[in-house]
Amino acid sequence: MTWVPVANVLMCELFLGVPLLALCYAAQDRWTRKLAFVFLVGGVATQLGCVLLSKQLFHEGSFASDVFMAIGQVGLNAWCVGLGALLATLIRDKNLVVPIAIFLAFFDMFLVFSPVGVTQVVLKQMPSVLPAVGVAIPVASAKNPLTGHVSAAAFAGPADFMFLAMFMIALFRHNLKAKRTMLVVIPTLLVYMLAVGLFHLALPALVPIGTCVLLVNWKDFDLTKDEKISTVLVSAMGLALFTWGMFQKPKIVQSVTLKPGVVQELPRPQ
Repeated sequence: MTWVPVANVLMCELFLGVPLLALCYAAQDRWTRKLAFVFLVGGVATQLGCVLLSKQLFHEGSFASDVFMAIGQVGLNAWCVGLGALLATLIRDKNLVVPIAIFLAFFDMFLVFSPVGVTQVVLKQMPSVLPAVGVAIPVASAKNPLTGHVSAAAFAGPADFMFLAMFMIALFRHNLKAKRTMLVVIPTLLVYMLAVGLFHLALPALVPIGTCVLLVNWKDFDLTKDEKISTVLVSAMGLALFTWGMFQKPKIVQSVTLKPGVVQELPRPQ
C-alpha cells in the first residue's frame, strides 16, 4: 500500500529522534558518578528484566510482549546515558575530545566494515544478539490489509547512544557549543539512520557523531604542541587498526551436516 513507505519513514524519524532528543537534553544535567551509576544499574536491570519476562511469560508478538520490550528500550537508553556519563566524567580536559572523537570514528569503522569486526561477526553468526540489545526502529507491513503488523526493521547499536551521551555531557561540562552541536548532530543522525533503513546497510554512526562534534566546536579547542602530537599518533593508530582489519579474512564457521546413514533412530520408550 502507498502509505506504508511514508509511515516507515515517519516511524524511523520518530523512534530514533525522540530518544536522541531526550539523550541530548539529559546531557545538560549536572552528572555525577553516583547518578551515572544509578542510571547504569537501573537501566541494565530494567532492560534485562523486561526481555526475560517477555520471552518467558508471553508469546512473541503479543501485545504484552511488545509492551515489555518497549519498556526494555527505555532501560536501554537509561543505561547508555549512565555509562556515557561515567565516561564523560573521565574527560577532564576539553582538548581530549579531539583525539577521542577521531579514534572512535576509526574504531567504529573497523567494527562495522572489517570482516573480523564485532558488527560483522554478530550480523552473520549471531543475528539474534542485536535485536535483544539494540535500539529498535519499527517498520509497518501491509501483508494483511486489515491489520498491518509492526515489527523492527533496523537496529541502532547501544554504543552509538552511549558515546553520543559521553560527548554531549562532556561538551556541557566544559562549556562548549553543546546546544549547537545538538541541533546539528540529531538531524544528521536521522538522515543517516534513514539511509541505513532504506538501503539495509551497516554504517558506523560514530563517524557522523565525531564529525559533528569536531566541526561545531573546532574553534574552541586549543591543543598544545604535545596534544597535537598525541592526536596525530592516536589518529594513526586508529587508521592502522582500520586498515589492518579490512585486509583480514572473515572467520568461516562450518556447519556440521550428518549423512543419512550416520543418523540412527532412537529406541522408542517401552
